[in-house]
Amino acid sequence: MATQRTDVVIVGVGAAGAILAAELASAGMRVIALERGPRHVQADFKALDELRFFQRQDTRPNVKRQPVTWRPNANARATPLRVLNYGNQAGGGTVHYGAVSWRFHEDDFRARSQTVERYGAKAVPGDSSLADWPLSYAELEPYYDKAEYDLGVSGKAGNLNGSIVEGGNPFEAPRKREFPLPPLRADQSGLLFEEAAKRIGYKPFASPHAIISQDYKGRAACTYCGFCQGFGCYNGAKSSTLVTHLPQADATGNFKLITLAMVYRVNSDNSGRATGVSYWGPDGSDNTIEAEIVILAPFVFDNTRLLLLSKTAKFPNGLANSSGQVGKHFMAHVAARVYAAFDDRYVNNYMGPNAQKHSFDEFNGDNFDHKDAGFIRGSNIAVATAGLEGGPIASAMGLVPPPGTPTWGAAYRDFFAKYFARHLVLLSETENLPYTDHTIDLDPDVKDAWGLPAPRVTYDWHRPNEVKQVAFMQEKLVELGRAMGAAHVWRAPLSGGQPGPHPQGGTRMGSNPRASVVNKYSQSWDVPNLFIVGSSTNPSMSGFNPTLTIQALAYVTADAIANRYRKSPGPLA
Repeated sequence: MATQRTDVVIVGVGAAGAILAAELASAGMRVIALERGPRHVQADFKALDELRFFQRQDTRPNVKRQPVTWRPNANARATPLRVLNYGNQAGGGTVHYGAVSWRFHEDDFRARSQTVERYGAKAVPGDSSLADWPLSYAELEPYYDKAEYDLGVSGKAGNLNGSIVEGGNPFEAPRKREFPLPPLRADQSGLLFEEAAKRIGYKPFASPHAIISQDYKGRAACTYCGFCQGFGCYNGAKSSTLVTHLPQADATGNFKLITLAMVYRVNSDNSGRATGVSYWGPDGSDNTIEAEIVILAPFVFDNTRLLLLSKTAKFPNGLANSSGQVGKHFMAHVAARVYAAFDDRYVNNYMGPNAQKHSFDEFNGDNFDHKDAGFIRGSNIAVATAGLEGGPIASAMGLVPPPGTPTWGAAYRDFFAKYFARHLVLLSETENLPYTDHTIDLDPDVKDAWGLPAPRVTYDWHRPNEVKQVAFMQEKLVELGRAMGAAHVWRAPLSGGQPGPHPQGGTRMGSNPRASVVNKYSQSWDVPNLFIVGSSTNPSMSGFNPTLTIQALAYVTADAIANRYRKSPGPLA
């Protein structure tokens, strides 16, 4: 067994872990990071290889080696999910994501209080565990700003210091300064969306992306190649932490990355203090990193699983789990999609980024009156490429024909021949409330390639609030598709209850140690030298993608460790 010693050990270097590595190493701390997957180089993506990166999912977990199982309720038998849409390499999901970079609304951080104040306590579903965050948008705003400028985010401000700015999102929370880069150029789908949305009374705008629209910090601007979501960026224009923060960490001389390392336990002593982690190397060797500070930053499922696997006499239900909250309040976006196809025009799906190209925000969060809606919260509405992945193979697989069209044979061929280049998708990633019976635990029957129990998700989005919410959003999407002048507008099939994109929850952040796992600095209530970062800490969702918020929170944690905890180790007030 090999043992190394360091100041900080970080498990996972994706959206959050790479930021923490760069910030803490820059502050003079010795950092060792462990990554289950490889570290790609830019040349790996130059071939624009659809078979490797889309069909074979090379940047994502192998579902046979690293399964995650799902069941709709505690009485059902879990089965492995067929697709795992998160990262499995240095840079994590930011290598292949669509790079949409939203700030949450002010009311997203106080969703419960906002709802009760405006509609009364009965408006919150009785079975929901909806909770406010322990920090406000105002507290997070400087860290949002830092993330946007460090990464390179392209967009247009809609609210500068409380003044609404034409061309941006008028519903966004106030920001101190403009985006570092102007928006990406609009393609045909974006222009169609913008024109139709304005015609029916909405305020569309270019969605913000962590993709540089101009040369920035030594990186070349986006070439609008179309191989974006689902692929690594061949010229480094996508602001993945693989090309932004990991090189920054390398340059400090204080950082070491160990790839192909499978962490299987967080170690602790008799007092409950974390002492480091144990991992298996690619050769099967058993190794230990001893550290003063342990940071867990893998994806939602593995953050939760590692804590549940790390049982001790002091924590028999899993490390940092005296509250019993580890694995609770799991959430995911419910993706409602509507297709629009045209007889009289082509829509170039292969120009530029694929995800959420243009948006409007009238039905997101609490931006509209829910009094008679029958549900609370909402979603951003956007236009995207079918399937949200780049390249012809991906788009063909993402386009589901309308009802009445066969899914095989001559009619299927004819449908694609006509509409393959004449369609777009309208998208609503609808906010899912947290519920205590939506959980992540250890599957007693299914194991991964290392013999560890697979994470098991118990979840079914078919709750009254979500069902009404999705139906409402679909109607808005259909209205928009018709306003575009599409010859055919139809709803895509909804999932059967499985979790959708952007999973969150499992290690909830809060102000009460009895009802949460970490405080607002992502520090464990039980184990002060253990920090758990990423979207697993989110107490509630938003109708926005969570990545920029994950990254802003990583800066909060890095600041707290470097400037407060290091000087006076212990709980951070």
